[in-house]
Amino acid sequence: MVGFEARLAAESRPQWRESYLDYAGLKRLIRDCGEALAARPSAEGAAASAAKGAGDASSDARQKCEAAKAAFQRKLDAEVLKELEHAASAVYALLSHHGATPSVPSLEQAAALDRVSAALQAAVQETTQLLHYIALNMTAVRKILKKYAKNVAGATNEPAPGFLALEVEHPDDPGWRVMQGTFLPAQVADELQDMQQHAALRGAVRQLQGLVAEVAEARAALLERSSQRLPSLEGPAAGIADEVEAMREAEEEAARHAALVHAMPWAERAAGMFEPPPPDAFAVATFAGLLINNLSTLLFMCNYTAVLPPTDALCVRIGVPSSFTGLIMAASDFAALFASVGISFWTQRSFREPLLFSAASCLAGNLLFVLSYQRRSLALLLLARLLNGLGSARAANRRYTADYVSRARRTMASAAFVGASNLGMALGPLLSLPLAYLPEAELAGISLNPITAVGLVMALLWLAFLAAAAAWFKDPPASTPIGLARSSLVMPRGTAASSLPATAASTAASSLASLQQPLLSAADGGTLEPAGTQAVAVAAAEAGRGQQPGARAARVEPRKKRKEAAAWRATVAGTVACTLALFVQKMVQQSYMDSLPVLTEVLYTWHASQKGLFLGIVSLAMVPVNAAVGAASALVSDRSMVLGSLVLSGLCSVALVWSAASSLLFFGAGVLLFVGTVVLEGTATSLMSKCIWRGFAQGVLNAGLLSTEAGTLGRFAGNALLALAGRLTGLADRAQLAAFCAILYATLAAVCAALLVHLLCIYGRLKG
Repeated sequence: MVGFEARLAAESRPQWRESYLDYAGLKRLIRDCGEALAARPSAEGAAASAAKGAGDASSDARQKCEAAKAAFQRKLDAEVLKELEHAASAVYALLSHHGATPSVPSLEQAAALDRVSAALQAAVQETTQLLHYIALNMTAVRKILKKYAKNVAGATNEPAPGFLALEVEHPDDPGWRVMQGTFLPAQVADELQDMQQHAALRGAVRQLQGLVAEVAEARAALLERSSQRLPSLEGPAAGIADEVEAMREAEEEAARHAALVHAMPWAERAAGMFEPPPPDAFAVATFAGLLINNLSTLLFMCNYTAVLPPTDALCVRIGVPSSFTGLIMAASDFAALFASVGISFWTQRSFREPLLFSAASCLAGNLLFVLSYQRRSLALLLLARLLNGLGSARAANRRYTADYVSRARRTMASAAFVGASNLGMALGPLLSLPLAYLPEAELAGISLNPITAVGLVMALLWLAFLAAAAAWFKDPPASTPIGLARSSLVMPRGTAASSLPATAASTAASSLASLQQPLLSAADGGTLEPAGTQAVAVAAAEAGRGQQPGARAARVEPRKKRKEAAAWRATVAGTVACTLALFVQKMVQQSYMDSLPVLTEVLYTWHASQKGLFLGIVSLAMVPVNAAVGAASALVSDRSMVLGSLVLSGLCSVALVWSAASSLLFFGAGVLLFVGTVVLEGTATSLMSKCIWRGFAQGVLNAGLLSTEAGTLGRFAGNALLALAGRLTGLADRAQLAAFCAILYATLAAVCAALLVHLLCIYGRLKG
């Protein structure tokens, strides 16, 4: 088998030789990395046996290894930029000028057809070469990253915050993934995607196929009408038909290899954006629209956590045990399970309506929260929490960014979405601090105190949001289909042919004006494409090769179905495992958070403001934890961090079994448990984006919806477990609290252990 390095040298176009990936140079750097890694153990062993200079030798070995890795990284970044620059300039040259032929009088139609055929053949060859360039370089990127991951231990496999990562797949193993972080700025993803999609080249291919078919028809018609011999038209036209077939195969090859390399900005993954951005023509998101969506997710997360500190005191007021805290919080999660799916479908036709509905639902929920205090009614309190859960519009918030923000702005918009979610989660508990100093009062027959003030403040905030959304948020144009990222070659309605780039094919088409045959037909709202020409060209090529028309399609379809089935089998286990991990993560985290107000009330007689301060500080402390995860992910794989964080969560759950008897265990193990669940959430979400079957990723059951539903169901399960443990043991004194902690945290530890066993069984299929 010929090595890829030799193949690259043989298939490279001589004129573009310097623009191809320097595969040999990158291989040399990988060899340097391997040599540095091999030298490190011996250097460290020698240093350990020496009484003096041990630290210096070990440090020198490590520095050489890191320097070799850094050299590879810099070289890879430079090579990717070089590819992009050449591809852009070559496409521009092709589409700007190529073999233009002036119009000719009708008496010279035979000569005109000769010139048009020559111009078309040159354009076909140039387009084919560019498509080969894309396919060959994408293959080179994929193979060099595979070689690097195989030969260099500790290779970078995750993007650093703010930078770009390259994710590559195996052509024959749909579940296989390698992630390579870079130090390229996030906007390079746009340029790389432009080259991979090669929309302009695909348009040229379609037009060239149509023009070749029309020239063939014109030749036949001219020969039939002519009263004299036309030798130049009587020869076979098989040559250009073969060229067109080669161009079409090159297009398929380029698309196949380009689809195996993905550019992934860090912020987009953190925000749960798992589908490609829309074409610029459909990137109609406005600043007001993004601001309203981010405020929606901020207020919802704030509302969800703000009611937690005073809920225990509210239970006392209503006359129910503190163990009902879990049931009260679970009501919101139960409603959110259905709201997320319903709003996801609702966004198929509108974004404004679900945003207004969610705001109105949360407004009503907070007013009922206040009324439940007045009436001492558990039913009203549960109804209030159900309405708050129905106000979960995060599916719409995320989808607005994913479907309508351009590639140039998407990273910034994704980062803003993540920041708004985290800020809302931290601000909710902190709201109890200023409200704790409110004196008892009565306003228009409504009790005003630190408990009801939470509901009133949130109701006012939702009322202001409702007014702002009604005034400023505008739905995207009705003619703009939602989810256009999946059909990026469709032109906007009303786009004129004159606005298209001048391709070599359209330039040569002017030579056929004298034949007075229509070259292109524009469908309303579709691409400017020859009428039926692609089928004509494919059929002509197959006939020229002695095949029955459609024979190739008949061969390709079963192969495509087998590949999809293989992809399903290879990825379904990883998708299920990541979904379970996100479920367990939220179950453990929510159980701990919701047990805090109850435990601190009995053990330490904390007030609502103290509970809110502690929860707020813990939530804010997770910001540097997330930053540390981003830095560590450059050295540790996702699946390793998922296992590590799950082990930490399980061990902390075991320690918390005795938390009622020890303040150190209660606070120390509790904070570490929160850290473990935060790390687990980020890495499991990232891993899901690599494992998920493409049929899910591009449909309704995408990774964003699966992760949202798994998290919501996990919160519901955690709150339900909390309520059950409280009902079984009671929460009146330390003895009952000890039994409560034993049941609650032992169950959580068992759940973590069960998931850990499952992940270890399929560890090899978690490709990240």
